Amino acid sequence: MVQLWPAGDEALREAGVAEAICIIPVSSDDRLNLQLALKAREMNPKIRIVLRQFNRALGHKIEQNLVDCSVISPAAHAAATFAGAAVDAACFYALQFPDVDGPLLGFSERTARDFGLRDTTVGEAERRLDVRIASVGQVVAPDRSVPIAESDRIVAFGPMYAMQHAWPRRRRVRPRLRRRREWLGDMLRAAGRYEPLLLYTFAFAFLLFIAGSLYFTFAMHLTAVEAMYFTAATMFTVGYGDITPLRSHAGDAALLVAIAVMGGGITIGGIFVASIASALSRAQQAALQGLRRVRAEDHVIVCGAGNVGTRVIDFLLQMGQRVVTIEQSPSSLVLELARTRQMDLLTGDATSDDTLEFCDLGAAQSFVAVMDSDTANLEASLGALAQNSQIPVVVRIGDPEFARLVERNFNIAKSLSTGELTAPTIAGLARFPGTRGRVRFAGESFNVGVRSATDRLPRAEGTVPLYAWRAGKLRSIRDFSEMEPEDRVLYVVPLSQFKAE
Repeated sequence: MVQLWPAGDEALREAGVAEAICIIPVSSDDRLNLQLALKAREMNPKIRIVLRQFNRALGHKIEQNLVDCSVISPAAHAAATFAGAAVDAACFYALQFPDVDGPLLGFSERTARDFGLRDTTVGEAERRLDVRIASVGQVVAPDRSVPIAESDRIVAFGPMYAMQHAWPRRRRVRPRLRRRREWLGDMLRAAGRYEPLLLYTFAFAFLLFIAGSLYFTFAMHLTAVEAMYFTAATMFTVGYGDITPLRSHAGDAALLVAIAVMGGGITIGGIFVASIASALSRAQQAALQGLRRVRAEDHVIVCGAGNVGTRVIDFLLQMGQRVVTIEQSPSSLVLELARTRQMDLLTGDATSDDTLEFCDLGAAQSFVAVMDSDTANLEASLGALAQNSQIPVVVRIGDPEFARLVERNFNIAKSLSTGELTAPTIAGLARFPGTRGRVRFAGESFNVGVRSATDRLPRAEGTVPLYAWRAGKLRSIRDFSEMEPEDRVLYVVPLSQFKAE
């Protein structure tokens, strides 16, 4: 290992760049990465470059203008799988194809029963689900005529907009009456939490009204409705004069009681006005902070709108999902999305139970925690599960081993490591320019790659084409012979083919 800071020529020579076949600058400084790559190319014109760049647009332009160079944005690369798992908890890897502006595709593994398939064939399943069946049990790329039993383990691959509807699930749509009850309950709980005096005031006003109505019914010989009318007019200090203790000859006692009712009404009115003013002020402050009750159905809650979170939000919006984002310090881009009502933004602490209560977790489709802190992600996820134990949770954990421990020990659908999702792709790009990732299913690890008809890449045994991008549309293919000259094909190839090399 050679220290490359500052990135001088001497350090590069010491690293053996002149004889190297590939250089992979993946520091957090994009400018330094590009500087290292360009210096290495000047020292070795044949060296392959695998470059980390956060700006995907710049990275794409670098690829177009720099020969034998692949650029990857770890945040965007990992965000694809987080977004895929948000709409399909069984998704274990997702990517864009053919380019950074292409649709999101993903691998999903579950039983045929969970896909809603019963005693069918591979061909029928692909037609019904609009996806490719990558494996059935331990059989990779099965023939269309292969039967599928309910208990068979299936890996499907296809567009996430189709995959999210490829399995039966119960929508969390609540009856209108229940929503009204929840609204009333929320209002009473909020009043009890923030304005307990207001509840006491209402209780006292109600008791005073009932007691006054009963008293005046007998003291002034009024009907029940007349007594209620007189009590209300006295409490609100209206004083119409159509009914009075003097006209009813009710005596001094009735006059004293009326005075007491007037005083109670004035006091109650003052407290009520003050409480309403305080509540409006608090509501305005909460609105300025972005904290408000979100009323939604089947939405995705995203905690954290940093590098990864912003990309996750983009993917979800492209799939037509309703997104509720929790972020303490939103960027201008996130604020613009909220301002144009493309998503709901809560400017608060996602680890706070009070903040999570604003998100309507009971009706949410999934919960995604992608903040920069592992402990914050875990705390927010556990807080969400405490409020809705059935919600699928996708959490970002930096350390791969810790991620697996979290997934096994808590009721979490997916615990994913950004580094673990990205590192195999970077390593693969050093050798195979079209690499898009690495997946494992049917007892084998596969490299996911893209090739065009003009590429002269060797076709290893067991290579399985999945989709072709043709004339701006995705087309499922099962053999490279189906390729047309302008096609770009997404395929998987077993890594066992290269271990002996």
